[in-house]
Amino acid sequence: MVAKKVKSKGKKRISAKKLCSGVIKREGVKKDGTLKKGYRYVKGGKVVKAKVKK
Repeated sequence: MVAKKVKSKGKKRISAKKLCSGVIKREGVKKDGTLKKGYRYVKGGKVVKAKVKK
């Protein structure tokens, strides 16, 4: 007799985006995705600290 290989049912996989979004914290962005006071978006979607206008 030859033993058959049985595929094991794997666990549900988590996408890399979901996994990393909980780990990587961007400076200037709140947990709900809004900007903190004193930060702004620049071209390309980067968050930078806003300079104070005099």
